Amino acid sequence: MIKQLITIMSTGIGFFSAGSLYAVDQTASLSIPSGVLTSTGIPAAFVAHFALFLSCVLLWTLFWGAVFQAVFRLPIIAGQIIGGILLGPSGVNIRSYEIFAEPLTFIDASTGYVYALASFDLFVFALILISSTLTVSYLLWIAGHETDVRDLIKVGLTATTAGILGALLPIGMTVLAAYTLFHGAYTLMQAIGIGLIFAATSVSIPVAMLVSQKKMHLKSSKATLGAAIIDDVFAVILLSIFFIIVPKENGGASAGVGAASHQAHSLMGSLAYMLFAAVAIFVTGYYIVPRLLRWLEKHHYSYMIASVASGMMLLYFAFAELVGGLAGITGAYFIGLFHKTGDPDHYAENAIAPYVNTFLLPLFLASIGLQLDMRVLVAHQWMMVGLLLIVAIISKLLGCWIATWVSNFVSGSSAQRWSGLETYIFGSSMVARGEVGLVVSTILRGAGLITIEQYTIAVVVIVLTTVATPIMLAIGFSLQEAASAGVKAQIAPYSKNIGLFEHIGADQMFDIMVDVLNKSRAYTTTVQFSEGCRIMTIEDSQVKIIMCPDRGIVVEGDQQQVQRVINKVQEALKEDLQRLSQV
Repeated sequence: MIKQLITIMSTGIGFFSAGSLYAVDQTASLSIPSGVLTSTGIPAAFVAHFALFLSCVLLWTLFWGAVFQAVFRLPIIAGQIIGGILLGPSGVNIRSYEIFAEPLTFIDASTGYVYALASFDLFVFALILISSTLTVSYLLWIAGHETDVRDLIKVGLTATTAGILGALLPIGMTVLAAYTLFHGAYTLMQAIGIGLIFAATSVSIPVAMLVSQKKMHLKSSKATLGAAIIDDVFAVILLSIFFIIVPKENGGASAGVGAASHQAHSLMGSLAYMLFAAVAIFVTGYYIVPRLLRWLEKHHYSYMIASVASGMMLLYFAFAELVGGLAGITGAYFIGLFHKTGDPDHYAENAIAPYVNTFLLPLFLASIGLQLDMRVLVAHQWMMVGLLLIVAIISKLLGCWIATWVSNFVSGSSAQRWSGLETYIFGSSMVARGEVGLVVSTILRGAGLITIEQYTIAVVVIVLTTVATPIMLAIGFSLQEAASAGVKAQIAPYSKNIGLFEHIGADQMFDIMVDVLNKSRAYTTTVQFSEGCRIMTIEDSQVKIIMCPDRGIVVEGDQQQVQRVINKVQEALKEDLQRLSQV
């Protein structure tokens, strides 16, 4: 006989981000016995409801992303985030629909207790768990995969300066705004804590925007990657220092810092763990990973490269967070950087990218909005949101402006000087806060250093910055294209539409062209995915080969270079056809 029904419902506010779950403000703690969840089994109807939930989220997000892009000319990334907000508590509130409210029950055979879990909470938890872990790690992996270390070194001074200032300025300006102007609502420790939340940049959002807009080759994009990694690491160091110096009765060293709780007890210990993690990532990534990938290809295990890359991506993501106390995105970025040297034929990228870009990325963007309930804020709280949003944007823009000014002052080459528009694009790329900010805010809330009201305000600002970044970047890119319109009119790039291939298929022909050019070793290529199209960039000649399902294959660039590329493909195909004709 069933002895008791225990219903597990939400008792506080919790956020899942970057692979870690932090539950805060819990008024009670109930433990489900080990094995109950797995031994009971999952009803088929529950699985169907989850499939329906994913379908609704995905199609809704894609629809509103397309609407905002077509009507308001917003970047599709921003439109999909807004779509998630409209689907969540701030809009139609999908949680309120009865079909997603039916609880999932588990029976403990040994005690007879029945545990009922709210279905919608499980749905959202699974969505955030999967999309955040896989999508965030992949976005940083692909950013590392497309990074040229030589280009990164060229913007090293700028990226380092912007990264350090990008962490320090938000703290100083937030303290000035919150503690000075709202002294009664914020203590000094709370103001510093809010500043720490806005110290780190969310690189996944700008990277998604830069990849989709085919802007990863820009100087500002390369500087963004370096600066975002640096300010994430620096922000974690500052957080460790903050927990060391804050009084223990106010949630100091005993509170722990993120998943790596060993980071909280001494600054030297924190730095030692970070240094160890950095050395381990570099040594294994530089010496072992490329050799492993080349061994797989040499012994005809190329089909395993994508799976191995996925496993290594998640392993380094977890190692950086759990052992080094670094943001997990740092590990994912560097393993992508090292992976590139062992996979010149892009086996992993070609296999992983389509699924991430068409399925996981829209779910990830939607999950940001699903977590946000703007209705709980009153007028004076919205004033605070507006003030902190302005501070969050200006502090990053100011840090990048100072960094580029220093670079221009030091650099003697006019070719390396930063223009005002390049500085604006660089700063806009740094505005978004996301995974690290959500984790830090939840840690501070769990330690009792900020109130639930301050926590909600901080999360709203974080989400608004993720919406603002794609919009600001779109404005910058439009101005950049307008500024270069005169030059483009004088030197119009050559474009040739090869079209569709009835028997071979456009996808297969695109793959053949990628394979031919890579095997020739005369070209260095990168393949990107953007809104249904596959784009191969031949770096040395700046020729682009674009495959879209509706248009077929289009080749763009200098006419002579385009013709050389086509001739190279034709020669390879003729050799294969001659061999076929001899059969």
